[in-house]
Amino acid sequence: MTTNKRIITALLLIAYAANSQQQTLCNGTNGGVWSPSPGMPWLWQIGSTPSSSDIDTTNAQAIDLDLFNTPVSLIDYIHSKGKAVICYIDTAYEPNRPDSSDFTSTVKGDKLDGWPGQTWVDIKSDVVRNIMVSRVKLAQEKGCDAVEWDDVDAYANKNGLDLTYNDQINFNIFLVNITHNLGLSVGLKNDLGQVNDLVNYYDWALNEQCFQMQECDPLSAFINQNKAVFGTEYKEDKQSAAKFCPIQNSQHFSWLLSDLALDGKSVTQCCSYETPSCAPVSFNCTQPPSVALSFLPSTSSSSSSLLPPSSSLFVVFMISSFFYIFA
Repeated sequence: MTTNKRIITALLLIAYAANSQQQTLCNGTNGGVWSPSPGMPWLWQIGSTPSSSDIDTTNAQAIDLDLFNTPVSLIDYIHSKGKAVICYIDTAYEPNRPDSSDFTSTVKGDKLDGWPGQTWVDIKSDVVRNIMVSRVKLAQEKGCDAVEWDDVDAYANKNGLDLTYNDQINFNIFLVNITHNLGLSVGLKNDLGQVNDLVNYYDWALNEQCFQMQECDPLSAFINQNKAVFGTEYKEDKQSAAKFCPIQNSQHFSWLLSDLALDGKSVTQCCSYETPSCAPVSFNCTQPPSVALSFLPSTSSSSSSLLPPSSSLFVVFMISSFFYIFA
């Protein structure tokens, strides 16, 4: 084979490896992680399995969908519109998930109030942490730009596992670590009691019902760092967009009025409540902060296991191609 043919073949192999993983708006670790600015319009639709015809990208720059239920084709479609995809992942035990059987009985705690079949889990356990690593790898493989980790405030609930404030801090920064290692953005959901300790690590925040509960003030810490705060109030709680939208808009919060089902039906975006449409807001691709060594997990998962499979393949092809060309 001639040298030119070898070079062409090698370049094709490299191109294949580079494209074998789904692209994100920030292209993973090399381009930094997606970092939305305050006031960014968004939609939350984790309660259904939507198709492209169900997704309204007109007034949203970020769309939050369920990791397991969302096909890659839909994520690609949303990216084709220049929008970001946030993928929902629960850290608690849920029945009927593809990996539910991986949660052993020894890591399950008390039931989550209002959510049949769900339980708190031992966030100190290697079993739980390894499941979270596998889940965030799936998010990276599907092309998610960001992850919404749910139920990250076990310490503040009756969890049945004697989990402490420090246990939760350790676990929540572990989640930051494994998410950033795969080039994905990460948001802090609810957990208002730990905002001061976590705001420097998380890229944005997401909250439910802080207006109703009169507890939105801690979220200003994210706004002060030019980080978006997404959130919603619920129609079932008799909340009125006319009452809270002007206030949330003045705080530069990205707020919705939604059904508890979060199925994307009959949603009011505060950004379009007072004006006909939501103005686009910038995002950055930023390098995440280093994780404090004291918060790194003592699990059996090594950091090398967090290298995306496609990135490993790319490295192999690069090395092989180099020797193939110059051998």
